[in-house]
Amino acid sequence: MQNPICISTGCIYKLSDDRNDLIEKLRELSPIGIELSFVYPEYLLNFNITKNNLDYLKSLKFNSIHAPGVNMVYGANKTSERVLQKISELYKQINARNVVFHKGQIENYDLIINNNFVASIENDDWRKPEHNVEDIKNVLNKNKGLRFTFDFAHAISISPLSVHQYINNFKDETIEIHLSIINKDSEEHDFLHKHDNVKIRSLLRSLKAFSVPVILEATLFDIGGIELLRKEMEYIRKI
Repeated sequence: MQNPICISTGCIYKLSDDRNDLIEKLRELSPIGIELSFVYPEYLLNFNITKNNLDYLKSLKFNSIHAPGVNMVYGANKTSERVLQKISELYKQINARNVVFHKGQIENYDLIINNNFVASIENDDWRKPEHNVEDIKNVLNKNKGLRFTFDFAHAISISPLSVHQYINNFKDETIEIHLSIINKDSEEHDFLHKHDNVKIRSLLRSLKAFSVPVILEATLFDIGGIELLRKEMEYIRKI
């Protein structure tokens, strides 16, 4: 794949609670960009980027932000107001290109669309009730200006056949791709190269139809596993 490769801080969230520390750990892998992932609203609200990390992120080509999705409702409430304001500030600081949301947390799409950042929703996995192609189509049709983040792992957790459906339906709306595979036993995002087979490679090759950055999301459990991320990058480049 020739798509630019970025990495989510979510890959190494188990190594530190400090996002500044996570950014520094990812630097050695020389990604094209970094997605700052915040599961809980307080993680975002309490985050203050260091000057060193700010200068580094501003030098990259495609940074993005994964908005908080736990204990969060984007609607008429104070937490939503504070979180969206913080996202707006951070987006501008790091020259971000996209903010990813889970549609299940959005009560009022206008708050997200009518903001000073590019916003997208991602498709959900098998655990969520609205996880089909039609669910994404309905949201995008009703909310013009909203973009789409395609999550490969979420799609194949429901059906590998849906990958081509997403490509056929949302090629123009897609702004980035999340890459990993879900281990349904642990419910963690795992490395694609560890599950390599002909079928996986064929599905990944089909993603070349999207000329957008890919964001690695597989989870590391210790710092010694950082080489797994390097190996994943090499694997994706060879597809």
